[in-house]
Amino acid sequence: MSKKITIVDTTLRDGMSSVSHQFTPQNVADIARGLDNAGVSTIEVAHGIGLGASSLQYGFAAATDVEYVRAAVDAVENADIAVLYVPGIATLTELQKAIDAGIKTVRVAVHCTEADCGQQPIEWAKEQGLNVMTFLMMSHKLEPEPLAEQAAKLDSYGADVVYVVDSAGAMVPQHAGDRVAALRQAISADIGFHAHNNLGVGIANALTAAENGATFIDGSLRGLGASAGNAQTEVLAAAFERAGWDTGVE
Repeated sequence: MSKKITIVDTTLRDGMSSVSHQFTPQNVADIARGLDNAGVSTIEVAHGIGLGASSLQYGFAAATDVEYVRAAVDAVENADIAVLYVPGIATLTELQKAIDAGIKTVRVAVHCTEADCGQQPIEWAKEQGLNVMTFLMMSHKLEPEPLAEQAAKLDSYGADVVYVVDSAGAMVPQHAGDRVAALRQAISADIGFHAHNNLGVGIANALTAAENGATFIDGSLRGLGASAGNAQTEVLAAAFERAGWDTGVE
């Protein structure tokens, strides 16, 4: 019996960083439709830095977050549309607008030492009925045990999934596996892994994360993403299938 893994695609959010946040709503609709047809169940959209980030500081996007969300929601039949919420950049008002536009999932991202910054948006989002994924960004900065302590806070606030996030692409497989294993001992929430590819081992890190208990794995088409880019969604789907996992992605 094959093991289950959920591939989450972030082309239309993290991948925005590769195109200076200039995907158009039509681009978003076309890509989201293709991902949905391929069986990807969660698709993240919005400005590359997250909700509310379109600005002089982070770069102006080609459209508003709400326009991107609506384009994706209208294009898919089965997939959930998600947005990234970074406390201090996004606001609950903007999250409410995204809910009104049709999102079902929010991904709340905090620095790996600052889980408590996620409490308000996580608890609020759960009250609104959203699926809440959470990100411990720059997870390479903490050793496995203190990282797991931060994850336990996110778990206690009601997070459905807690991600080990290799924002800097600084991990090799052992680092990824050790951190996920520590979280598996510490929390009851599902665990995710988000790989960047600066060392060329994003796919290997994702496979090792899954072997140690992660059940949600992020990818981006063609590896589009911040810095050196992400683990490629199309390669993740093939590699996990080859390794005996069921992704449900064609």
